[in-house]
Amino acid sequence: MKRSLTLDSGQVLSYEDSGAPNGRSPVLFFHGTPGSRLQLKLLPAALRDGLRWITFDRPGYGASDRQPELTMTEVAAMGEVLVNRLGLDAFHVLGFSGGGPYALACAYAMPERVRSVHLAGSPGPAELPEIWSVLRRQDHAFFTLVRRAPWLFRALLRLRMGGVRQKPEHFVAQLAAKMSAGDQSLLAAPDVLAKLCDDLREALRQGTAGMADDFAVLNRPWPFRLEDIRVPVHIWQGAQDQVTSPQIGSAIAAHLPAAQFHLLESGSHTLLLTHATEIRTEIQDVSMFKSRC
Repeated sequence: MKRSLTLDSGQVLSYEDSGAPNGRSPVLFFHGTPGSRLQLKLLPAALRDGLRWITFDRPGYGASDRQPELTMTEVAAMGEVLVNRLGLDAFHVLGFSGGGPYALACAYAMPERVRSVHLAGSPGPAELPEIWSVLRRQDHAFFTLVRRAPWLFRALLRLRMGGVRQKPEHFVAQLAAKMSAGDQSLLAAPDVLAKLCDDLREALRQGTAGMADDFAVLNRPWPFRLEDIRVPVHIWQGAQDQVTSPQIGSAIAAHLPAAQFHLLESGSHTLLLTHATEIRTEIQDVSMFKSRC
């Protein structure tokens, strides 16, 4: 059920608080790009059941007010306001795809409260040479466009995403065509497709401005160093992922002091759906260990 809170700035933040209300392992979930709080419904029962899940629409998505020019850490700080409001002292963080960098920003800002971070198909800071070198030529052009001609990028994004709210299944089909065979099969499943379409409609409720803001944040230099994150980080990477290269996940892990790199040979970009049991086990194991300490 959608809920909302008003930030000190007067802006409204829309969020979802679901699952086991007294669960020992609350998880703060950062949705992908584009996306909304409804993306949480895509997670299978093997991952969701028995845990308390909290997520929010990033500014400009869904029902959250747009707030342009925010930094990655400022967006993550909204997660801190939310968990404070809910009275959570400690929690896990999970970031899917474009939500991954925000999950890391959250751990950087709240190392004493974040028990563990889980990244699924996350991008990394393009400033790292080993990440920039594995990005495709079109990715390099995209970064350049977002940084040097944001007005043109926003105009092109409006054209590209025009009509997606009316026929999101067409956008999903175009996206799937660039992904692995496993992703294509999964995204064509009626239940998954219906939930994904609902998420896209909600994400673009206010138009494409929030999505453009999100891309702008993700394409700027990150406001923290990976080496300064002391929280345990699990990097979940599909070997068959054609959206985020496995080399990116490996590079992120190499710069984090407490990282575990999980390369899933059969996994692709939708590994949150296909490898939910493995991820759930790691979250549960960390929670049990912390509770004994």
